[in-house]
Amino acid sequence: MTLFEELGVEYKEVDGILYPLLSVDEAEYNLTDIGKYGRMWLRYMEENKPSGYRHMARMGQLKKQAEAINEEAYERLDNIEETWLKKHMMGKKKTFMEQLYLRNQARAMAEEIVINEIVFKCR
Repeated sequence: MTLFEELGVEYKEVDGILYPLLSVDEAEYNLTDIGKYGRMWLRYMEENKPSGYRHMARMGQLKKQAEAINEEAYERLDNIEETWLKKHMMGKKKTFMEQLYLRNQARAMAEEIVINEIVFKCR
């Protein structure tokens, strides 16, 4: 008895040759809803760590890992931005443009940190 037969895999006969019927979960390869940082991490892994990328793809872990990275990145982004704004919005009243400038500066700084500390780290 073959390993496939022990695992309960079915076969299909084509021209006298038996082929195992193997299928892949299509949801694992639908990577459209993993978020901005999840997509950035996938692209980074595919380009810089191809063996790790292929291993996770074979094990069916890509989507789950990308979603976890995306969630972690957004949590960290919000925490950094909130902390920075608390520190820099204190003091005299700020005009709308000053507040907008500070918020944009906080977002840019937080994104840079998140990308370097979370997205570009191999898991």
